[in-house]
Amino acid sequence: MTIKNKYKINDISKYLCDEFKAHEITREEFLNLSENHSTIQLNDNSRVYKIIDSNFIQSLLSEKEKAEIQITIDHFNKIYDDIEYSSYEYQISTGNLIIIILESTDKDMLSSFTIDGIGDFVFNYLSKFIDDDIEKSENPLDEVIEELKYFKPYGKYFK
Repeated sequence: MTIKNKYKINDISKYLCDEFKAHEITREEFLNLSENHSTIQLNDNSRVYKIIDSNFIQSLLSEKEKAEIQITIDHFNKIYDDIEYSSYEYQISTGNLIIIILESTDKDMLSSFTIDGIGDFVFNYLSKFIDDDIEKSENPLDEVIEELKYFKPYGKYFK
């Protein structure tokens, strides 16, 4: 997401840490969180934050987001015998982890951001720094969650 207005990345970083309980992590720590991150290209000025306080994250979620998380958890429990609860994908999908990447082209001003995780509140906060209306990109998990609402297992193994 590219930002037209200029805001100091240090100010936004401080606010994320103070108000959203975010912790800055190194690029290496971020890349080690998941094998899928190896394809993500961070620039030299990227700053990566994680929010891991699940109680705090839950306090930020809307009722709709909480319901979507419950659908996801129910789905995981139905299809996986051995869930890896500590995996990046599980933590992100169940509202226990939010990753925020702030980008700067000049090391001083915020130029774009990316959020991985459930949390429209954080997204809306960062969106305030954008002059124009923005369109939130679709998360493929949203489609899966919507389809799971109507999923009815059938067959001799599901009674």
